[in-house]
Amino acid sequence: MAPPPVGLRARKKAATAAALQTHALELFLERGYDETTVQDITDAAGVSQRTFFRYYPTKDAVLLTEHARREADLRELLEGRRGQPLRETLDAVLHHLVEDIVERRELVQVQTRVYYIVPTMANAFAGHHDRLCVILAGHIADELGVADDVDPRPRLLAAQVTRAWTTAILLWLTAGTTGDLGELARGALQAARTDPLFVDPA
Repeated sequence: MAPPPVGLRARKKAATAAALQTHALELFLERGYDETTVQDITDAAGVSQRTFFRYYPTKDAVLLTEHARREADLRELLEGRRGQPLRETLDAVLHHLVEDIVERRELVQVQTRVYYIVPTMANAFAGHHDRLCVILAGHIADELGVADDVDPRPRLLAAQVTRAWTTAILLWLTAGTTGDLGELARGALQAARTDPLFVDPA
């Protein structure tokens, strides 16, 4: 069944949030993250600071807003793959995470710059990556019928996928986003796959 149409009010809110983020990213790239104020962003967008804080509680949130959505999207993806072959699910997760990054490459470029120069933001990104790993490990544990605080495999397998993803992103950004992020991620995951679940029987 087709999803219900998005109302005009919701579309306007989404457009305003996107415009604020776009102007913020342009300023972050032009002036630097620390040098850009909320006032600078609202002046560029032609809205009040009150409007800004209606969409983003802090300047940091402009960069971090994708985290909650990405985590929710991963939960939804995994819920739809209950009972599916585990290796196929892990491949699907990696593909999903890769596509999410490719669609938002400009945001990711700014995020990465900030990641390396603002310690509190680095902690925020590390926490996001940890949460993705925990979400995936929980699904793996359920599918294997084990507890992820007893059996090491769910956390190890989840870490393989998330670390392959983050490693590929770093290589991709270093190359100026000119390479194939999916190919990089698949190569990183293949290199990481040492768990007996992925070893062909003799």
